[in-house]
Amino acid sequence: MKSKEDMQQRLGLGLKSMYLSVLDEPLPDDMLALLNQLEDDDDSDASRPHLDE
Repeated sequence: MKSKEDMQQRLGLGLKSMYLSVLDEPLPDDMLALLNQLEDDDDSDASRPHLDE
């Protein structure tokens, strides 16, 4: 039987590997489109006068 520390280390390495693989995945097209839309909305808000000015 493996020690508790060995099991924790293997679990930690497995979780890190899984996390890194998710970071390498490309964004889905619909998520990218949504982010672009939000960025465009922010850009257009910057050119509008604010009510408190």
